Amino acid sequence: MKTKVLVVADDSGFEQWLESADGANLDAILIRGTEPSQLLQAVAAQSRYEMVFCEFAPANAMLRASFVEQFHERHWQIPIVGLGNGENAECLLAAMRAGARDFLVRGRDDDNLGSQISRLLKRSAASTAAAATPGRSGQIFLTVSGHPHESIAFFAEHLALAIAEKQAGDKVLLVDLATPSGAAAIFLNLNPTYNVLDAINDAHRCDQTLIDTAFPKHGSGLYVLSLPEDLLGRGSFDPEQLLKLMQVLRGLFAYTVVAIDGHAPIAAVAGLVDMADRSLLLSDQSILKSRHNKYLLRSLRAQDCSLERAALVVDNYRRRLGLEPRNLAELFELPLLTALHTESFNRLLSMNSGEPLFTLAKKDPYCTDVRDLATTLLSGEMKPVAQQQGFLDRLLR
Repeated sequence: MKTKVLVVADDSGFEQWLESADGANLDAILIRGTEPSQLLQAVAAQSRYEMVFCEFAPANAMLRASFVEQFHERHWQIPIVGLGNGENAECLLAAMRAGARDFLVRGRDDDNLGSQISRLLKRSAASTAAAATPGRSGQIFLTVSGHPHESIAFFAEHLALAIAEKQAGDKVLLVDLATPSGAAAIFLNLNPTYNVLDAINDAHRCDQTLIDTAFPKHGSGLYVLSLPEDLLGRGSFDPEQLLKLMQVLRGLFAYTVVAIDGHAPIAAVAGLVDMADRSLLLSDQSILKSRHNKYLLRSLRAQDCSLERAALVVDNYRRRLGLEPRNLAELFELPLLTALHTESFNRLLSMNSGEPLFTLAKKDPYCTDVRDLATTLLSGEMKPVAQQQGFLDRLLR
């Protein structure tokens, strides 16, 4: 049985080109037109179809981009692919920014056209199923703190790396929505051209193709989505779009670690806490961060946000500072999961060098603490790391 596709093009040769692709077995319907509104009406008149191809040329690129954007607003689950008669960077960029999942060039892609189309159809079906099935596969671990600080991204980075290390072969993603903006990418020495705000805007078309072509990837294999580092103030995004993206990503990644702070919209934080398999409240022993975390928890509880899967992680623990981890846990009304220890010099050196502590200072206690925490999260156990190891008990006696 042939797969019905629509071809928005002025050149009828594209219809024949697609139908002749080896192994694709397509029934291509040609739709001509220029104005986006006319094209949308013509497309709406068609019965069930699996994909839309859209020709981009220098003379019509902006109009075609407008059509693609409007089409995706109404039919985000149907893949749309750009077509070109030759290599043209402006046409390619216009198509991809508008929401095209790929861009095929006649003459360049003739030999593997059928396999490319088949791959796009399969990936579209997989991502649609992932979006439609809540909690389909992947786990989400949330790191949250009321007070913006670089320690949030630093902790989330090492937790994601530890999970990727322990779950070799599984795809792991780090989503850094915390401020300072872009901290995770900077700490991993990445210079991404695609950021988390782009991904939120692309939630309707997020699939394996977009991940492979756009998502930044660290040398360890960890995928990273971070806020742009030149962003001033709070990042602006739609909380509902963020949660839609996270649901799709859950079906595409085995594990996702998310970092966020109290400067984000409370609806976004509450939605992530509800969605996450485990939420880790990151605090240290300072009065300032403790109070900001108390206010964040108060706001979440006012939102009727369940904190049953939340626990406290105390960062940069120091003895005899007054605010002991158990006292903080009582203040927040959360179970204490663990306390992290580190050498301040090593931490700063890691941030500045773009190298994780796992490679820069392997004997730093932070490395052991975070790896142990990753083991606990992966096991699904609620028992605090400190109780399992007995270390914190000895330390606090």
